[in-house]
Amino acid sequence: MQSFTLFMAAFVGLWLLQILFTVWQAKHYRRQLQMMGNRESGYLGVGVHRRRLGPGAVVILVTDSEGRVTDGKMMAGMTVWARFRRIPELMGKRLEDCRVEAPTTAKHFALNMAIDKINEERAGQMMKQCG
Repeated sequence: MQSFTLFMAAFVGLWLLQILFTVWQAKHYRRQLQMMGNRESGYLGVGVHRRRLGPGAVVILVTDSEGRVTDGKMMAGMTVWARFRRIPELMGKRLEDCRVEAPTTAKHFALNMAIDKINEERAGQMMKQCG
């Protein structure tokens, strides 16, 4: 009986620790999104690709009004320890040049989704200006 109590205490402790780390990661995500969204002009797109098994990815892209990437960060991994890292190879590139034509990884899918979101936002802005 004592071993069962010890097992349950350890299980509950690990479960609470997981909740704490998840909240911590969510705060990090919101902080990054807020920092990158505080631009005077341009567009922001977020792409998320989750897998049931294996690493997922989140990409946040910011472009200027001409569609050139001014900032980009990616978070990829399977644990709550994953953090956003800059994507320097995309800086200054046109949005169309950043798309991965045959995506194979969670990072590629998330990047393409972020690009699609920015393109939708740009198209919506153009419709507002024309109509």
